Amino acid sequence: MNELRTQSQYLKDDRMVIGRLLPGTSLIKGIEKICLDHEINYGTIVTAIGSLEHGDVVWALSDHSAKLGIKYSEPTQIHGPLELLGCQGMIGLSPDKKLNIHMHGVMSDPHLKVYGGHFIETGNTVLATVEIMIKHIKGVE
Repeated sequence: MNELRTQSQYLKDDRMVIGRLLPGTSLIKGIEKICLDHEINYGTIVTAIGSLEHGDVVWALSDHSAKLGIKYSEPTQIHGPLELLGCQGMIGLSPDKKLNIHMHGVMSDPHLKVYGGHFIETGNTVLATVEIMIKHIKGVE
C-alpha cells in the first residue's frame, strides 16, 4: 500500500478540517487518515478538488430484482491524468464501528471529457494534490 501523506488543521470554533492529500496517497484512505488524526467519526465532505493519477468509480444501474431496484456497476478505472473538479460525501461509522467514507464526485480527462460516480476505496491515487474541507458533526450516529 502507498504511504498516506496528508497535511491538515482542525478549526475548533467551526468544527472544520482543512486538509491536503499529497502525491501518491489513496483518496479514500487519505481522507480516513485525516479523520482518524482529528478523531472525526461523523461528518460531511464539503468539497475536495485537485488531481488524480486515475479515477476508480462505480455508479447505480437499474436492477428490478434488487430490493431498491438498483445495483452498483463493476468498478471502472478512468485513465488520467485527471482534474478532480469537485467531490462531496458523508463520513460515518458502520455498525461494526469501521470508519466509512461515502463520496461522489466529478473529474475530467486531458480531452476535457467529464466523468462522475461513487469513488471506491481502492485506487484514486493523488497526482499533485487534493485539497479537502471536512465538517465535523458531533452528537449523531
